[in-house]
Amino acid sequence: MAMRDDLLAVLWCPDDHGDLLDDGAAAVCTTCGRRYPVLDGVLSFLYDADLPELDAAEMADRDNEAEWYDSIWPEYIDRIELPAHAEKMGSPHGVVLDLGSGPGRITEYLARELHYPTIGLDYSLESLKLLAKRCEGLPVLAVHADGRALPIRDGALAGATSGQCYEHFRPEDRRLVLQECARVLAPRAALAVTNLNYNLTFRLWKLKGNEGAKEGDHMYGSNFYYVRLTPKEFRAELSEVFDVEELIGIRNFPVRSISVALEKVGGTRLSGAFMRFMNSKGYRADRWLERIPLAKHVGFLLLAKVSRATPLKVASPTAVPAGPAGS
Repeated sequence: MAMRDDLLAVLWCPDDHGDLLDDGAAAVCTTCGRRYPVLDGVLSFLYDADLPELDAAEMADRDNEAEWYDSIWPEYIDRIELPAHAEKMGSPHGVVLDLGSGPGRITEYLARELHYPTIGLDYSLESLKLLAKRCEGLPVLAVHADGRALPIRDGALAGATSGQCYEHFRPEDRRLVLQECARVLAPRAALAVTNLNYNLTFRLWKLKGNEGAKEGDHMYGSNFYYVRLTPKEFRAELSEVFDVEELIGIRNFPVRSISVALEKVGGTRLSGAFMRFMNSKGYRADRWLERIPLAKHVGFLLLAKVSRATPLKVASPTAVPAGPAGS
């Protein structure tokens, strides 16, 4: 697989920051000679890496569930999340990053619809193989790497997105991810980033005794740590590293829950008619709600637009509450 020069040029060797050369089967560091293989269209910086036990378990689970995860996103969610991310990122001129890309929903949108040269970066090799197939022929490079140590040059990116990824890093790792994103973004370049919202619904669940309403170690029954943050908590974490320009709630209608309830009452015909309406017109009301303060308290996700501070901020080691160790 030939890698686009403009995309490969923003990467560097993690060991010595040397330039990378495409030899057809790998990216080769011109300084130390280390080879990073291309596997089914994915440039891997983690192939055969000696990972901590918890990291290896999470990577394995994400690989095992890659195809299932790729199948669960209905049209309605794409109509909300994809343009919302792009709008908050602005109109970058240059290479952009989709951090925690998974199988590539956002990556494909950025490259196909908006024509941005895009790096889709994820911890799951199997997810990235799906991304590579989905984005074949587009200005995309699938990169298998760790969000806490990005193999990307300082200030090389014109913008970045990260959807439904940040909440899966533990507190100390979230700080590292933000610092890495700030490092690789150009001055004043924007990052659009989401986190699960600790909204009114989940606060009620917590009151009813659901211990996993706020935070847990096993999302979907797998080794996926997650945390839901309040708008205040999310803003506080982001502002330690970035200038926070905007924070809103998105996915404000519980469409899946309504669809399931309608199916129980009137069968698949009724639930199907509801979803067709929401896909064609109803999503506009959901997007309109993003404009009002209530959305930050009812939205399933919090979406922030942040920009790299000039000069770079240094996060305080006491800025984020202590939490479970690892990633």
